[in-house]
Amino acid sequence: MSVTHKILHSDTDFLTAALSQVKVSVWYREDPDPIGHLMDYGGIVEGYTPDSIKLAGSHFVRGQFEFRAEIK
Repeated sequence: MSVTHKILHSDTDFLTAALSQVKVSVWYREDPDPIGHLMDYGGIVEGYTPDSIKLAGSHFVRGQFEFRAEIK
């Protein structure tokens, strides 16, 4: 089965992911790197602020990482 993802940017994206209970992973990516590096398998969005995202009990800085929601 193929799994695709959606990159989450806005508060609306994170709210939708939280309400949908989809798994969100945390990635580190620099401009020349088209794929990025998986930093954490993450989990369900438990909360978000303008500065951070809380996934499975851990907080991640929004500006430092890319957040990907699994779409099956």
